[in-house]
Amino acid sequence: MKFSFNWLCDYVDIKEFAKEPEKLANLLTQAGLEVESIENAARTFNNVLIGQILERNQHPNADRLTLCQVTTGSGKVHQIVCGAKNHKAQDKVVVALPGAILPGNFEIKLSKIRNIDSMGMLCSEKELGLSTESEGIMILPTDAPVGKSFSEYKGLNDIFFEVKVTPNRADALSHFGLAREIASLLEKEYNFPLKSLEENGKSSKEQIKLLVNDKTRCPRYTGRYFSGIKVGPSPDWIKTRLESLGMKSINNVVDITNYVMLELGQPLHAFDADQVSGETIIVDSSKSGETFTSFDKTEVKLTGEELVIRDGSRPVALAGVVGGLNSGVVEKTKNVFLESAYFLPAAVRRTARKHGIETDSAYRFSRGVDPEAVLLAMNRASVLLVELAGGEAFGDAYDNYPQPVVKKEVRVAIDFIRQQLGMKVDEEDFVEKIKSLGCQLAVQYDGIYLIKAPSYRHDLEFEVDFAEEYARLVGYDKVPEHIPTSEFQPAPHHLVYENEIKIHKACQAQGFSQAVNFAFTKSTWQKEFLGDVKKIQSTGLTMAENPVPIINPLSEDLNVMRVSVLPGLVKNLDFNYRHGNEFGRVYELGYSFFKGNDTYQEEERLGFALWGKNSGLWSKETGPLVLEIKEAIDEIIRSLRGRNWSWQNIPSNNVPDFLHPGQAATLNYEGKITGFIGALHPKFIDQLKLRCEVAVGEFNFDKLTIGQPRVPKYSKVPRFAAVDRDLAFVVPNKLTAGEIISEIKKAGGKLVQEVNVFDLYEGKNLPEGHKSLAFRYRVLDPDTTLSDEVLLNVQKKIIDSVSQKFSITVR
Repeated sequence: MKFSFNWLCDYVDIKEFAKEPEKLANLLTQAGLEVESIENAARTFNNVLIGQILERNQHPNADRLTLCQVTTGSGKVHQIVCGAKNHKAQDKVVVALPGAILPGNFEIKLSKIRNIDSMGMLCSEKELGLSTESEGIMILPTDAPVGKSFSEYKGLNDIFFEVKVTPNRADALSHFGLAREIASLLEKEYNFPLKSLEENGKSSKEQIKLLVNDKTRCPRYTGRYFSGIKVGPSPDWIKTRLESLGMKSINNVVDITNYVMLELGQPLHAFDADQVSGETIIVDSSKSGETFTSFDKTEVKLTGEELVIRDGSRPVALAGVVGGLNSGVVEKTKNVFLESAYFLPAAVRRTARKHGIETDSAYRFSRGVDPEAVLLAMNRASVLLVELAGGEAFGDAYDNYPQPVVKKEVRVAIDFIRQQLGMKVDEEDFVEKIKSLGCQLAVQYDGIYLIKAPSYRHDLEFEVDFAEEYARLVGYDKVPEHIPTSEFQPAPHHLVYENEIKIHKACQAQGFSQAVNFAFTKSTWQKEFLGDVKKIQSTGLTMAENPVPIINPLSEDLNVMRVSVLPGLVKNLDFNYRHGNEFGRVYELGYSFFKGNDTYQEEERLGFALWGKNSGLWSKETGPLVLEIKEAIDEIIRSLRGRNWSWQNIPSNNVPDFLHPGQAATLNYEGKITGFIGALHPKFIDQLKLRCEVAVGEFNFDKLTIGQPRVPKYSKVPRFAAVDRDLAFVVPNKLTAGEIISEIKKAGGKLVQEVNVFDLYEGKNLPEGHKSLAFRYRVLDPDTTLSDEVLLNVQKKIIDSVSQKFSITVR
C-alpha cells in the first residue's frame, strides 16, 4: 500500500524524518512492515514552476506550433515552443525548465524545434503524471503564484512509501493505523483529531428503515441519513491526496468515502437514498438466481450464498465488496444514506473470490477491519459530508451491534517470552512495550499476565504472538543467535519423501528442470487436452471422468482439481516457447485428484515435457524426442535399481487423444503398467503454434518407486573378459525392439549380460513395411574364458529362437 508522509504527520510527529525518509523506512522494515520503495515527489517536480504566458505568437516555421514568452518570476522570461491550442496570453501555466525530469524519466533539455530555440516545456496533466489523458496543457487559476514550485503549490511536496503489508496486519492498511504503529516503535504519542458533528435534530431512522437479518456475518452495521447534498468536484486538498496515492477522484461524496478508507482503513458506502426502494435497507443472504449489476456495469448471477445489502425489491450492494449501479451517488443525488459496517472477513472473501471481483473495500474487509472503528469512521465521513458537500446530517443514527466483538484474554508468562526469544527480558520493559500496542494488561500471578489485545489487532491470539511482538518492538537484531542443543536423534525421513528426493535427483541428472504448478486448473482446458479418459486409464493411471470442482475458485482458470499433471506442463511449455525458449526439458512431481467410492483420493504422478532440440555447436544429432524421453526414463529406473521393465506400443485405437497415434508406448515395470510416453498430437502442435517436436510422459509415482529403498547387490569383478557380438534382423515395422531384446536375453541364458540396439535402418534393399534393427549383446562367463564354440552356440540359439518366434531373418 502507498502511504503519504505528510498525511502520517497529521497523527504522529515524525517531521525529523522529512530529510532522511530512509531511516523511517528502515525502522518499519525492521519491524516487519517492509518498505519496498520511497518516492520523493518534491524531487520528481524539481525545476517545475508556476509560470505566466506574456506573449503567444505563431511559430514562424510551423502552422500547428505556438511560440510563447513565459515568465517564472524575478524578471526571468523563457521562450518556449508549444504544440497545444488551449492557451492564451496571461494564462497561468506549469513550466518544466531544463534539468527537470518528468514522470517516465523524460528529461527536459534546451532544444531547437523547427530552428527555433525552446527553453522548456508547458506541461499537461498527463505529462506531469497526474492524469492518464489530457486534451491540452494545464491551465491554473488566476491566483496561482508565479515562480512558486509546482509541487509546493499542488501539495505534492510529499514523500511516499510503498509498504508491503502482510495479510495478518490489516490494522496497518490505513494512514492512522501506520501512524499508530510508528508511534509505538518510536515511543511517541499519537492522536486522531475529530471535529464535532452538527446534527439537524431529525431522525435517520424515520427516513430509512434498517433490518439486519444476518447478524452472524454482519455483527455491526451503522448508518446515517443526509439531506441537501450537493454533488460536485472535491476540493483540491482531498483530490490531491487521493490522486497522489493512485486513486481517481470521482466526486466529493465518493471521494470522502475513499478518503476515510485510506485514513482509517474502514470502507464506507454512500447510497442515493432516493433510489432505495421502499426506503428500506436489508442485510441478508442473496436469493439464488437473482442478478446484481455493479457500479461498473458488471452483471453477476447470485447463488444464494452471498451476503448482500438490498432495498425493498433488489440487491443494491454485495456486502463489503462493491456497490450497485442502481443506487450509487450520481450528479443529481440530493439525499444520501451513509453505511459503515463490520462484515466477517470470510463472508466478504468468499463472495469476492467466487465472482472474481477485486476492490479496495474487499481487500480490507477480507483481512479484517476494526469493529470498534466502524462508528468513528462514519462520524468522520459525516463531518466531511457536511463540510464539503453542504448536506444536513440527521441524528438518531443506526448502530446495530447486538453482540459486540470481545477479544479474549491471553495468558502470557515472562519466562515463556524469555525462553522463546533466548534472551533476557526485562519485565517492566515488556509491559511498557505491549501497552504501547494498545493492549490491556492485568497481573494474574508473579511474572504472569492476562493480556487483552486491541480490537484492531486480529493477529494477537496466542502467547507466542506476544513474544513476536516484543521482539519486533525491541528489534530483531537484538535477539541473540545460538545453536539449540538437543539430546534426541533426528527422526528418519518418511519413505515417500526419500523416494521423492531420489526422483528429483534422477530427473535433474538427466537434464530436466523442475516445474511446480497449482493443483487447480481450468476445467475446459483439461477436458479439451485429455480427451477420452478411458484411454488414459488403460496406461495404468487412475483417472476420473469428472474432476473435483472447487467450491470457491480463485478464478475460472482455476476452478477444478487436476486429474493429470500434463495439462499444466504443456502450459509451461507453451509459455516458455512464446517467450523465446525454443528448447526445454521439464518435469513435475505432484498429485492428481479424483473422487472414488464416495471419498476424495489423490495419486502422486511424475510428468515430463520435452520440446525442441539443442542446436549448439557441439550438440549431436539425436533421433525423435520420444526416444530421448524413453532413454531418460530408462536411466531414471536404473538409478532406482529397477530390474525388469519393457516398453510396449499402444494400439492405435487406444492411444490417448493428445498423443501421436504412431509414437506412443506404455511402461511395463516389474509386471505392472506404470504410465506412458509419446509425441504430442499434431493438432495440439498446430493449436499452440509450435514449430518443434514435443514429447510428453506421465507415470504413477508409487508404482515407479515400488520396493524402495533397494539395497545394492555386489558381485565379484569378473576375472575373464566379456565378448561383444552384433546381430541385425529384418523385422516388420510393427515389431518393437523391446520384444526382440527380451527374446535374446531368454535364448542366451545367463551368459548374455546386456543387450542394446545400436542401429536402425529404414530404406533401400528392404521389403516394404520392414526395417533393420541391429543389436549388440555382451557374453560373459565369470568362471572361464569364452571359446569360439561357446560363442557360436549362443549366437545360434539366439538366431533360432528369435527367427522362430517372430518369423524374421538375419540381415
